[in-house]
Amino acid sequence: MSTRDAIQELRELGPGGTLFRVSWELRTRTGLTTLIQHAPPRWRNSPGEAALEWTARLPMADPITVAACMRERLGRAQLDDLRLSADAAARGTVLCFGRWPAEFGDPIDWQRNPRGAKRWDSTKSWARSLLDETEIGDVKLTWEVARFPHAYVIARAAAFHPEHSDRWAEALLRQIESFRSENPVGRGIHWASGQETAFRLLAWLFALDAHLVRGPHGARAAAAVGEALCEGASHVERHIDYARIAVYNNHLLSEALLLYAAGVLLPALEAARRWRRIGRALLEEQAQRQFYADGAYIQLSHNYHRVALQDLLWASVLARADGDSMAPAWREALERSLDFLHAHQCPTDGRLPNYGSNDGALPSIFSSSDFSDYRPVLQCVSLMVRGERLYEPGPWDETAAWVIGPLALEAPLRPRPRRSASFKPTGFHVLRGNDERSFAAFRCGSIRDRFSQIDMLHLDVWWRGQNVLVDGGSYLYNGPAEWHEHFMRTASHNTVVVDGRDQMLHYRRFKCLYWTKARLLAFEDRGDSALVSGEHYGYRRHPGECVHRRSVLHVKDDLWVVVDQIDGRGEHVARLHWLGGEFPHEELRPGAMRLLTPEGPFEIAVFDEKGHPLAGDVVRGSESALRGWLSRYYGEKVPVPSLAVERRGRTPLVFVSVLSADTARCSVEHERWQISAGAEVSLAIEGGLVAQVQVGHP
Repeated sequence: MSTRDAIQELRELGPGGTLFRVSWELRTRTGLTTLIQHAPPRWRNSPGEAALEWTARLPMADPITVAACMRERLGRAQLDDLRLSADAAARGTVLCFGRWPAEFGDPIDWQRNPRGAKRWDSTKSWARSLLDETEIGDVKLTWEVARFPHAYVIARAAAFHPEHSDRWAEALLRQIESFRSENPVGRGIHWASGQETAFRLLAWLFALDAHLVRGPHGARAAAAVGEALCEGASHVERHIDYARIAVYNNHLLSEALLLYAAGVLLPALEAARRWRRIGRALLEEQAQRQFYADGAYIQLSHNYHRVALQDLLWASVLARADGDSMAPAWREALERSLDFLHAHQCPTDGRLPNYGSNDGALPSIFSSSDFSDYRPVLQCVSLMVRGERLYEPGPWDETAAWVIGPLALEAPLRPRPRRSASFKPTGFHVLRGNDERSFAAFRCGSIRDRFSQIDMLHLDVWWRGQNVLVDGGSYLYNGPAEWHEHFMRTASHNTVVVDGRDQMLHYRRFKCLYWTKARLLAFEDRGDSALVSGEHYGYRRHPGECVHRRSVLHVKDDLWVVVDQIDGRGEHVARLHWLGGEFPHEELRPGAMRLLTPEGPFEIAVFDEKGHPLAGDVVRGSESALRGWLSRYYGEKVPVPSLAVERRGRTPLVFVSVLSADTARCSVEHERWQISAGAEVSLAIEGGLVAQVQVGHP
């Protein structure tokens, strides 16, 4: 840690943030944070049926009508899978991060790391509970079961398979009571994050609403969840300043949502009015602060964006249950987000580029759609704010059925065409083909907040619905440091590294310094082609003051030409990287590879400014070099082909990449490029930018 870097951190934190962070660290490390214990507001545990009174305000739709509406949309196979998942969850086998099952035991061991079987100490204060992470492993692997994703699975399964309802209710209620008994307030890792507390309680509220109150143990479940909601809101309220001042991202939204939920659902408590006021005020304030004007989200992550949308959907239905209306700030944030995310979506399967930090979070599992499918939340948002459906009927409708009600699915279908779009304020740009399945997502915009991977000018390419050039994802946040760094840093992304350095400094696990500045130079769609160009200044702080400029031409629908130029002073080493999708591959020559996709072959070849092939290498899934890995689901990585091409010399250093469905034939005469790859294109390269484009067809 250099003095310069320390000063930069203080500058980016600002005076208020610096003072708070120093104070927080002192209080937590010395134990002052937990020295004074505050008793939560008294929960009046009413006997018998009276314990159910507060549940009348629970906001979700009636499960019988949801099941009747959705049964045909899901189909027999998905209904059977849902039943089997509920049976497994009742025995302690929980689907983690929407992807892989983990055995936590029966009864569940709430402190167990499912990968390695080491355990956390549940007797430690929450403020010091994470100090054992290097020994025990990624805390998120244990937090996942405590989020109770299986509560959604069991409650939803009970709606479709009522013959098993009582058995599942007894199992789930035993798990809730076991968790509360073994994790007293303020003790252990499950109280170390206010957001984890919020997600857990939202899961319990949904399960209570959709399932538990309707069975023979309804009063017992209502008493347990009501008391837990009271305890959780009290704990979060005491410590929410950390999220409000030091984090101010989805953590703050989720903690504010918990306070709002407790205030709305438990009005008889003396603290309820305060919780409701604080929670709603923060939700309104952060809807304006965290959702940028162009629809992008503060964390520059599609996955976290979805988490934030789920928080606002919960807030909206709680407001309805309270006899109130959706805050205008929530509606505006939802509408902007809908347009932004829909513009990036693959129409065939609902996926988006694997962009930004992806920790596998899908806290409210209202449907059986795959984790990577964004149709459930976008369909629900569209119905919530516009009263219209984006997609034809399908399993993704279940989210809206639970949140808004089955009648919402009778709204008119108004699919919106996806076209090229530039979200200039935050620097997200999409070049879309005539075939919506072929598009490229390009990142070029100055970092405005601290939450980002180090990936400026990254390009994600989709061809005929196949994600042929990908963002590698995140894999693990708290596992081995070298893996976290690999997935976060510049070298794993589809961009250029100069002199082996990152565009920003990865300073702490979740912090980067020297936020990258960037500028959009061109964006246009001319029908037969689309073009975007930009540059960033992340390397200017180093000797030579280099600037990376990238120009991307999409010749619709099967050809992309990407020009990268490094300008600066003196000699430098530049490394261009392309990460392929999850397909078999062939290395055509050093500096070129072919991906064998279900839609046919797709080729990537790299040339110099004269049209001469550049040499490089292709690596797939190397653990020694940490290269060639893709993580679409948290805790899971798969080997994929990684093409890297390096140039050394005086600037400017130029790479020309041709990405095409057919083998490209390239020639350069009098500095004018002729490229044939399905389409015929003639272009010039001027100062590292594509210019004078002419498109023809053979």
